[in-house]
Amino acid sequence: MGEAVKMPAIKLPKIALPRPQRWDWFAIGALVVGVALIVGNLVMGLKKPPGEPFPSGWTMVFVFGQLAVACGGLMLLGKTAKEGTGWGNAASLLATFVGISGVMLAAAFWAAA
Repeated sequence: MGEAVKMPAIKLPKIALPRPQRWDWFAIGALVVGVALIVGNLVMGLKKPPGEPFPSGWTMVFVFGQLAVACGGLMLLGKTAKEGTGWGNAASLLATFVGISGVMLAAAFWAAA
């Protein structure tokens, strides 16, 4: 009869991922703050009744908060490029992108109201 053919076991190579350093965690924190500000802006913008203006005080908080996240992300990119790992570089770039996106979102909500 037929014999069972044993296939050789395929072993995947081990990938050594670097552990995040101190500045990488700061960059990840900036990214989390930026995402939290965007979520807060969306929640406030979507729960207000139609036709009612968006509160100007909250607009300033969101715009300047996101500007701080974007500028902080750029500054952290310089630090993580020197002392951090790829995790910090990616988080810094994403924090900058999220910060600028949040500024545009807050400005759009303010202009649309």
